[in-house]
Amino acid sequence: MFYKDVVPLDPAKHADLRLTLAQNYVFAQTVHAVPVVGGEFGSLMREYPIVFAETGEKTYMPTAMVGLRADQNVFVDADGKWDAQYIPFFVRRYPYVTVEVENNDAVLCIEESVASAIQRDTDPLAFVNGQPSEELKQFAGLMFRARDEANQAKEFAAELAKHDLMRQVSATATLANGEEVGMDGMWVIDEEKLRALPAETLGKWTANGMMSLIYSHIFSLGNIDKLAKRIA
Repeated sequence: MFYKDVVPLDPAKHADLRLTLAQNYVFAQTVHAVPVVGGEFGSLMREYPIVFAETGEKTYMPTAMVGLRADQNVFVDADGKWDAQYIPFFVRRYPYVTVEVENNDAVLCIEESVASAIQRDTDPLAFVNGQPSEELKQFAGLMFRARDEANQAKEFAAELAKHDLMRQVSATATLANGEEVGMDGMWVIDEEKLRALPAETLGKWTANGMMSLIYSHIFSLGNIDKLAKRIA
C-alpha cells in the first residue's frame, strides 16, 4: 500500500538512522482504506466507518474507510496534514513495518526510499555502538504487539465468517452538487443474522470482548455520510 522499498533494519547499514516517524501524510493521499486492529475500534468509531476487506476466500481484515473514491483520502489535505482526532496506527508507524519470515516470525523493516528524507536530528538513534538503542527496543516492542493485534483482528473476522455473519455492501452518498460517489466490495456484519445467534454464542462473545468490537463496527457505519461531507 505505502511500501515499495522495504529493507530490514541493519546496524551497519543504518548506523546513523534516527527513529523518525512521518509527520507529513502525503504518502497516504491516494488510499481509501487502511487496515486497523481491534484495540483501535473505540477511537476509530467516532470518525471513520469500520468495514471488512476480503483478503481471500471467506477471509477478511477490518479496515477504516478514509474515502469514497478509490484514489482519494478525504482526511489528508494538499499539504499532507491528516485532519482527524485519531490517526490509524498503520499510518502513524510509517515508514516502519513488520515483515513476516519463516517459522511464524517477523522482522522490523523500514521503507528505505523515504527514510533519509524525513530524518529529524532531534529524534533518537536506532543503533548505538552497533546495538539497538533503548528507544529502538521500545519501538520494536510496540510494532510487534501491533503485529500480534493484527493477527487477532484476522481471528476476529474469521470467527464472524465462521458464523456466516459477513454481508457484502456498497457505500454510496450524494454530494451537494448531485454527484453520486461510492465504494463497492465492502463487507459488514449482518445484524439480522447476529440477532439470530444462540444465546450461548452471544454470551461467549460478550465475555471475550468480541461484542464490543461488533457494536463499535456497527455504530461506525454512520460515519459514511461524513465522508461525503468531507468530499464536498
